[in-house]
Amino acid sequence: MASAVAHAGASRATRSVALAVLLTVGAAAPRALAAQEFVRQSLLIAPLRPDSGGSSARDAARTAKQVTDAVRERTGQRTEVKSLRVLEGYRLDNLLLELNYKPQQRIGDAELRFFGQQLRADEVLVGRVVPQPAGVIVVARLALLRSWGMQQPLPVVRAATPALAGDALAREIVSARAQLTGVRRCENALARGDRRAAAREAEGAIRAYAPAVIARDCLIAALIDGTTSADSVRRLTDDVLAIDSTNLFAAVVRADALETEGRTTDAIVQWRRVYALRNDSLALGVRVVEGFLRLQRPADALTDATDLLTRLGADARLRRLVFRAHAALAHWRETAALGDSLELEDAAFRADSNYATRYVEALRQQGDTLAALEVGVRAVRRHAGDARLYLQYLQLLGMETSSALPRGLTRFPEVPDFYVLTASAARKAGNRTDALRATQEAIRRDASRTTLYLQLADLFVEAQRADSAAAALARAPRTGEQAELLRTYTVARGLLLLRAAGDTLPVQQQAAVSMLWLADSVSSRADSRAYAAAATLQLARAQLLQASKTRTCADARTADATLGQSAAAIERGLGESANAAEITSMQAAMRSAVDNAMTVLCRP
Repeated sequence: MASAVAHAGASRATRSVALAVLLTVGAAAPRALAAQEFVRQSLLIAPLRPDSGGSSARDAARTAKQVTDAVRERTGQRTEVKSLRVLEGYRLDNLLLELNYKPQQRIGDAELRFFGQQLRADEVLVGRVVPQPAGVIVVARLALLRSWGMQQPLPVVRAATPALAGDALAREIVSARAQLTGVRRCENALARGDRRAAAREAEGAIRAYAPAVIARDCLIAALIDGTTSADSVRRLTDDVLAIDSTNLFAAVVRADALETEGRTTDAIVQWRRVYALRNDSLALGVRVVEGFLRLQRPADALTDATDLLTRLGADARLRRLVFRAHAALAHWRETAALGDSLELEDAAFRADSNYATRYVEALRQQGDTLAALEVGVRAVRRHAGDARLYLQYLQLLGMETSSALPRGLTRFPEVPDFYVLTASAARKAGNRTDALRATQEAIRRDASRTTLYLQLADLFVEAQRADSAAAALARAPRTGEQAELLRTYTVARGLLLLRAAGDTLPVQQQAAVSMLWLADSVSSRADSRAYAAAATLQLARAQLLQASKTRTCADARTADATLGQSAAAIERGLGESANAAEITSMQAAMRSAVDNAMTVLCRP
């Protein structure tokens, strides 16, 4: 009893001394203490998972617990109490008991997040312990509970004993947390919309901890502003993935950046990596599938979307993506069948005219014209401002000459396709003047479509205006696949004109030569050079005949200049065909004939 009283007295004395010390410190301190910038954070150190390696499961579990206890203790000792509170292990143990979790039961990420929220944690340490004959290996990472994807992998710890491993891991935790103040400032700046300040704070956080992943993630978020170049953003993601290859945010941003850079093949590979990282996430799966569709890889999109549907169950977004993939692959039966279902069940499908155009086209391709027309009529009423649907409606009706076409021109005066239909109707009716006018109007509204220039050239040739046809083709776009289309057409049209002209229609003959040279200018190859050289020789011969009739030096000089063009084509090579030798021989003969004419007709 006496000892208890003495103990109570000692306790009171201790509290009195402590109070006096606090009062003394308070009196000595400045009157206004600087406020702490952020509230104290709480760290949940989850039980490290045992990885038996070569040890027994029981020994591995014991070692993992020893490391967990040690890292909790040493982290608490190494950090300031005002900035970080390490949650006591018993708090999690009690929660697990309340929830009927067995001690040996493995805890997944989703459960850890829930437990962290219940314990009001801000940060969570997760990892595994691998006992070794000569010591212990610990692999761990620090995660932010408010955004679980923001995780910092810590350097692998190798130590002789669990206690030393716990101490070493605690040092790594303290080092990694040096970035977190800057990260909070970066996040706050992003919330204010101040991306420049956010980037500055993130860069400061990276200086505080060189291998910072969380800070680099915030820096990337700050730089995705439409002004930073895609290659700069990608290089940052490369830095993150070099440290943490499982960082999902950096992996997705890298795929987007590669798309923006136009590196299609690399972007496809990156989207595949993203899907391999997290193929259990519906939102991420949708992004991956959309990426494949943007990159014109509908087969990959269909494979992943079908896989997600199988594993995650029916979802309207995925079904719409499957519909798009089937349509892109021209799987018309599957597209039509899925369209029937989505049209009935999915409001988002009905609200988007892009789906309606694909659905109508699938029905038409299936040969179900009546169903296509029925859906098309509904779609035109539902999406009155979409010219594509109205065009489909006209094509299904076959009413280019009816009142429906003028109504289309009135409703959509800037859409070139209606002028194309008008030109087609006028051409069928034998009204070439109206057809020419309508085609020219279509080109005025969209000068990027090579096919419109080819149609215009056809109309000019039919009107016996070959020179106008050549001029129209010279204005046609010659990029991408359109270049080959233009080249093929001008070669064919030029040869037809040349055969029809002979030596009696000089304007038509000149237009044919111009077309063949145009084809060679689009892409110079041995065949186009041979065609152009032969046609030019034929033209030079006609001009020489003209000079022999007029007996003028000017006409002889014209033939001489034309012959120079064919010589230039021959010098660049005509290939190994028999025609090449014949053209070269013809050039020599014409050269001699023109030189003689120049000598006779162009005397001083």
